[in-house]
Amino acid sequence: MSTMQINAKHVNPFIEAAMRVVKQVVGIEVRRGHLSYKPKVEPSLQVSIIIGIYGFLTGQVVYSFDGRLAEKIVDKLLEGRSPVEKKIMFLDSLGEIANMITGNAASLLNHRKGEALSITTPAIATGNNLSIHLVPKPALVLGLITQYGPIEISIAMEEKETLTEVEGIVGELAEV
Repeated sequence: MSTMQINAKHVNPFIEAAMRVVKQVVGIEVRRGHLSYKPKVEPSLQVSIIIGIYGFLTGQVVYSFDGRLAEKIVDKLLEGRSPVEKKIMFLDSLGEIANMITGNAASLLNHRKGEALSITTPAIATGNNLSIHLVPKPALVLGLITQYGPIEISIAMEEKETLTEVEGIVGELAEV
């Protein structure tokens, strides 16, 4: 297993973005909760959205929502829609929220770094006792608290080698 250091400057944009998106887009108050470490990134609650990140950082982010909170988010996002429409659009709506959070965090990180960071399309998993095999990297887990239940954001990312380090390795390989 690789030893990886998760830098706070890479994590804070996710907290900032999640709190902003949930409050502004969905209208639900959010406050910071726990901060913990897990030896590997994994879903923790009933609804999880997995997004890959690549560029100057590589890894995955898993957003896990309590089931009741996930329903409330969809209700607020799709206000005025029928229960059938809400059921049909349930997973897509949550994927869109995760996209907004990750996109906002990537924008903050890009602004600070001056480089491009891209994200993958969300993969969504629901149910209890989920077992999904993700990148075998340690994760920093950020808890957020709402009146409808928790959100956990598991972040497993590392900085990519800089171009000069890669050029040095390529130069060494050329000599072999």
